[in-house]
Amino acid sequence: MLDDDDRNDDPPHAAWLGGDWAEDSRDSLDALTEHAVGAEVDCLVVDHYALDARWEKALRPVCKRLMVIDDLADRPHDCDLLLDQSLGREGADYAGLLPPGATTLLGPRYALLRPEFAHLRAESLARREQAGGLRKLLVTMGGVDKDNTTGKVLEALTGCALPDEVEITVVMGPHAPWLDKVRAQAAAMKIPTEVLVGVSDMANLMVESDLAIGAGGATTWERCCVGLPSIIVATAANQAGIAEAMVEAGASLDPGPVSAEAFTQGLKRALTDAQDPARLAALSEAAAGICDGDGGGRVLARLMSAPPIFRVAVRADSRRIWEWRQSTNSAFRMCREETSYKTHDDWFLSALDAPERVIRILMLGDFPCGYLRLDRAGSTHARVSVCLSPEVQGRGLGHELLAEAKKLGRTLSLERLDAEIHPDNTASRRLFVSAGYEQGLVSEEFLTFHRNFEGAS
Repeated sequence: MLDDDDRNDDPPHAAWLGGDWAEDSRDSLDALTEHAVGAEVDCLVVDHYALDARWEKALRPVCKRLMVIDDLADRPHDCDLLLDQSLGREGADYAGLLPPGATTLLGPRYALLRPEFAHLRAESLARREQAGGLRKLLVTMGGVDKDNTTGKVLEALTGCALPDEVEITVVMGPHAPWLDKVRAQAAAMKIPTEVLVGVSDMANLMVESDLAIGAGGATTWERCCVGLPSIIVATAANQAGIAEAMVEAGASLDPGPVSAEAFTQGLKRALTDAQDPARLAALSEAAAGICDGDGGGRVLARLMSAPPIFRVAVRADSRRIWEWRQSTNSAFRMCREETSYKTHDDWFLSALDAPERVIRILMLGDFPCGYLRLDRAGSTHARVSVCLSPEVQGRGLGHELLAEAKKLGRTLSLERLDAEIHPDNTASRRLFVSAGYEQGLVSEEFLTFHRNFEGAS
């Protein structure tokens, strides 16, 4: 519950608004009323450390739903949904700060990344399965980097022992105040060092890198999505928690504060650690498990009610399908095998081009949440395989998968659909039976099920 005293207290960062919250709310209300031409806005999204429940309550009359983006958990909110992408964030952190019934979307799985990161995730993680060590080092401290953390990192790197084949790429924004100094510093480096300005394809740059030295802000989740191991440098007070959580998760190395005298030694230790291929691989896998890049779709799926649709599977679906199948919570897992990602990815790449296979991805809006596969056996039969993301199980979407299988079967002029299900997989057995499949004989360790099309023998 929100206490009256809390509602009257200014939030810790109130000064960042640059004015009075009440005046700002009136101006915002006028602007939205004019824009909506008398109708309510479907959803208002608020992202500002200086705004709290008072401002949000004032805007309620012009919006059907209100969503807040926060990562401080330091003030009350009046919202329907709250998004906090922080690693390790728990619902208890917002106890007493939200109205009853408010939905919380917590953790990097809801991180709002540009779609190119999810698109390149499967390719990046497959490359890292075969990577042999540290060759390409990426340094990125934010577009502005007002304190010249980049320069301090490059200075520290001059005293670090690195493999002879290492190349350094530095990324900065065009308006960074220390850009010219960093360029001169890079030109004097013994290690080949390139400075890129205004990069528009950061996702590909991360995919091509073996290790990053980066700030601890939102770009942390971009690195995690593509499995890029990192040495994380907190450049602001609110990044210290991210750095600590990443290190605790085994997904990053921490050289300590850049302002500390021991920073150079800390960076040396971290780089020595990261030159071990096994350590680099462990960092990559831990990072990849934190964020998959589908957060934007997950948030939209909670904001909007979109009907389930299907699309053709693409390269980017390889990793998410593997993760769905490996999940111990997957009610639709067909068997108990433990397949490495590389083995799965090699198979998936060949399956995409195999004429005897049809693979479809179940979508809720922009959120991929399940897959259907038909493996044709001759011209009349096909085996059905289905899988759902653990977070959407129990919502009846398994029936959508089998309805699509039936539709595809008719399109392909099949006479029968078959399935093999492990005896312990009770949920799948019930699903297939409810969709008209009949149980047949036991085949090795599986139960067989089949569904004949009307008019087929």
